[in-house]
Amino acid sequence: MFRLLIPVIVLIAIILFVKAYNSGSPQRRKKLVFGFLFSVLFAGVLFLTLTGRLHYIAAVVTGLIPFARRIYPLLRYVPVLRRFVSERRKGKQDKDESVDELKKATITTRDDALKVLGLAEGASKQEIVDAHRKLMQKCHPDRGGNDFLAAQLNQAKDILLS
Repeated sequence: MFRLLIPVIVLIAIILFVKAYNSGSPQRRKKLVFGFLFSVLFAGVLFLTLTGRLHYIAAVVTGLIPFARRIYPLLRYVPVLRRFVSERRKGKQDKDESVDELKKATITTRDDALKVLGLAEGASKQEIVDAHRKLMQKCHPDRGGNDFLAAQLNQAKDILLS
């Protein structure tokens, strides 16, 4: 009786899940998938516990360790890793914004050169060199920038130091 009951429950759960999934909005679908997977996992652990085969979970987890790289996208739900990933994205956005500003710049005057390096009028030689170095580290062709941006920075520095 018990062996016949489990497949019937599983079949009913799958039918209900498919029916709810097809009639739901994209946000609701996401919640349904997460809830369904959690329920399946919980039911599996409960079943293994009741039948005395819980040690299989340890074997499965140990077997998944070599595949941790493929499972990496799931780790974004861990708060510490989420913060690390968001800081990396923020740094990349800051870099992209400064690169876009530099692409628009056409350096013909001292004012243009000051704007490119992000300096104010009356900047000292050391401030010019420091600003150039900081931007060049972001925009150098060897670090993901391009020749145009590096040339713009070098031209701005030359104008300001001449």
